[in-house]
Amino acid sequence: MIDFDALVQSFLLILRWDVIASCFAGVVWGMFVGVTPGLTGIMAVVIALPLTFFMDPQTAIALLLGIYVTAIYGGSVTAIMIATPGTPNAAATVLDGYPLAKKGKARLALEMALYASFTAGILSTVVALVIFPIVATFALEFGAPEVFAVILFSITIIAGVSGESLLKGLIAAIFGFLVATIGQDPIHGSSRFTFGVHDFQAGMHILTLLVGLFTIPEIIVRGVEAYKSRETVSVGEMGPSMSFRQYLSYWPTYLRSSAGGSLLGALPGLGGSPAAFLGYFLAQRFSKTPEEFGNGSLEGVAGAEAGNNAVCGPALVPMMSLGIPGDTTTAVLMGALVIHGLNPGPLLFESAPDFVYSVFLLLFVSLVFLLFVGSGVIRMAKWVVRMPTQILFPVVLILATYGTYAVRGTMVDVVSMFGVGFLGFLLRIQKIPAAPFAIAFILGPLFENELRKALIISGGSLDIFVSSTISVSFLALAVLSAGASIFVHWRLKGTKAAKIITD
Repeated sequence: MIDFDALVQSFLLILRWDVIASCFAGVVWGMFVGVTPGLTGIMAVVIALPLTFFMDPQTAIALLLGIYVTAIYGGSVTAIMIATPGTPNAAATVLDGYPLAKKGKARLALEMALYASFTAGILSTVVALVIFPIVATFALEFGAPEVFAVILFSITIIAGVSGESLLKGLIAAIFGFLVATIGQDPIHGSSRFTFGVHDFQAGMHILTLLVGLFTIPEIIVRGVEAYKSRETVSVGEMGPSMSFRQYLSYWPTYLRSSAGGSLLGALPGLGGSPAAFLGYFLAQRFSKTPEEFGNGSLEGVAGAEAGNNAVCGPALVPMMSLGIPGDTTTAVLMGALVIHGLNPGPLLFESAPDFVYSVFLLLFVSLVFLLFVGSGVIRMAKWVVRMPTQILFPVVLILATYGTYAVRGTMVDVVSMFGVGFLGFLLRIQKIPAAPFAIAFILGPLFENELRKALIISGGSLDIFVSSTISVSFLALAVLSAGASIFVHWRLKGTKAAKIITD
């Protein structure tokens, strides 16, 4: 049940000018990144992460949540205006958004995307707020073997969305686990893979890895594409605005797609892209005019945007209650909490319930700001999509380098960032997904610690992992999930669905 005393206290945490201002700044930055083709939501959060080192936890999470929520919608602007998704989550929006823009109904499509995003965000956050205490209370029963079983289960789920090749997803995860072992052994304190470099004793900083893995390859690839590109895509007139009655007529679509997006958001590792296509599919499946989909259907835009924005709230539930990120962006948010001394997991709700509730309240605040900022962006949409990326990417590179250096004040982190970036670029060339790498890096230390703690408690006996109903249940789910992943990948191999998951 919801702890209303903690909920009231959480209002006092967010009703501060610096927290509200930070949230608004995050919304503006997230919108800027979202409407810029090639920059992703994860890049927006990673670039802003160094700024949070000088903030208190509440102000920091307000900034990052504003970015997280808004970048998803921002990607739909370029998806609709120039058929280029600003973020991967907006890929499904292109299918009907751009045809609507070519018909002179760009404003209608943009407003539908905004209102569907806002509605789905509100609905899914209410769901997350209600189910979180239940999940958190259940998680308090977890010991070392139970936590290990949950992490193992989450890893098998992540493997299920590794794209067209399970092997490539496994390779990426192994890289992540290996990089996570750099530094001191958590049990014995001995050095591992430091190669005599003193700065490696503390391990690779999470910011160094995330910037290198996501930002550097994106700058290389998108920068080259922007340099080579000489084509521009334009649309006709912006067209009429959406009426309130027109907005209300699509409520069944909002509800169905929000339900599907919330379900995928609560499952670790999936994220907004599959949720967008699920929302789009549900909208088409129950539509009275399915033949319009792909040719300019407002219902298609509503389904896609409701699906991807419904992920935000539920994705925070496994991250904060179990210490397992719901998607790659929440993995970065999880790292931000750890940096500020808040350890996501079963004890977070018990030790800081007011902070937990404030996170969900900040989601509501971010969505309100999204509504206002998004309305302004729609009025400027024709100019927003023409940002000079040839100038933008060098600026992003400078910010990423400075942010990485500022964390610990050492050039080793900067060199490591570019090293990881080169590795990430090679992975991208080989179409090896980066998400399993990042999530394995974040879960790796927890995976190792809980495994070794459980074995120390049991004196080396593996029986401890089958000594409780919870651990047995999650181990069984891990086996089923692994089997299902293998089966699904075998059935989808080489199909359009597999390509969608990869993209």
